[in-house]
Amino acid sequence: MLLTSLTVLLPVLFVVALGYWAGRAKKFDADQVQGINELVLDYALPAIMFVSITKTTRSEMLAEVPFLISLLVAFLGFFLIVFCISFFLLHHSLGEAALQANLVSLPSVAFMGIPIFRGLFGEQGVLSITTASVLALVTVAPLTVVLLEVHGQRSGNHAPRVSALVVGALESSFKKPMVWAPLLATVLVLFDVRVPDEIDAMLTLIGSATSGASLFVAGLIISAYEIKLNFEVIANVVGKMVAQPAFMVLLIALFGVQEPFAREAILICAIPTAVLAPLLAPRYRTYESEAASTLVLTMLAMVVTFPLAIVLTGG
Repeated sequence: MLLTSLTVLLPVLFVVALGYWAGRAKKFDADQVQGINELVLDYALPAIMFVSITKTTRSEMLAEVPFLISLLVAFLGFFLIVFCISFFLLHHSLGEAALQANLVSLPSVAFMGIPIFRGLFGEQGVLSITTASVLALVTVAPLTVVLLEVHGQRSGNHAPRVSALVVGALESSFKKPMVWAPLLATVLVLFDVRVPDEIDAMLTLIGSATSGASLFVAGLIISAYEIKLNFEVIANVVGKMVAQPAFMVLLIALFGVQEPFAREAILICAIPTAVLAPLLAPRYRTYESEAASTLVLTMLAMVVTFPLAIVLTGG
């Protein structure tokens, strides 16, 4: 119900707002923000992802196959659709199209997913977010980097070496603990290898820092950006917060995704855009204000759209 959704969402928004205030008040410098970010992405998040997967059974994991396919199409398929519209119809550069597609197709599952889904669905929700995070990191994230690198090489009048870029981007993704840790846990579950309780307890302890720290650092990151409002930014926000969840509704019907995975898949797509595009845009000096504005405005839009998505999916 609406009251339940607000009960889950209010603590999330409070911690994000706290991080935003701390960033605006200059309580943390850039190095400190980077340190908290690394704590979340390289230590706490991989630990809780590993634990959540190893607590499942092989039969439960295999039952997720339609869910996995739907997520893959919702992320990668939607990315390609938006990229083609941006590049061929809007006549954006390769880099601009890549960043716009990333903004509209990649939800902030790593930072915001776990606290929201744990409140809504318990530990089963953590497993779904883990799956979504890994899929995003091995598909949309490296593809965005490859397209930006090709854009950069074109701008510098150098012939792009696409194959080397693809290999490099994938290699970089698989080196990240938040990719290889859940993949390792998946292999252990598929081979019925039990993880000792002692290891589970150790990883749970560091993993418990994920929820609060991830939301706080999301607020810190958002505080660094200013909002620029124009038609394209509004279209990006509507695409991410409305069109992608609607696209997932069609995929659920197409692939026959069952509950509770169907509802979880829609809500994953209703999460605001990830911070990847705003972090990449300054490096390649393209689509900077649009990326930052989309990030901030999807976060604000979430106050309305996410409770509505919960209610519409039977919450």
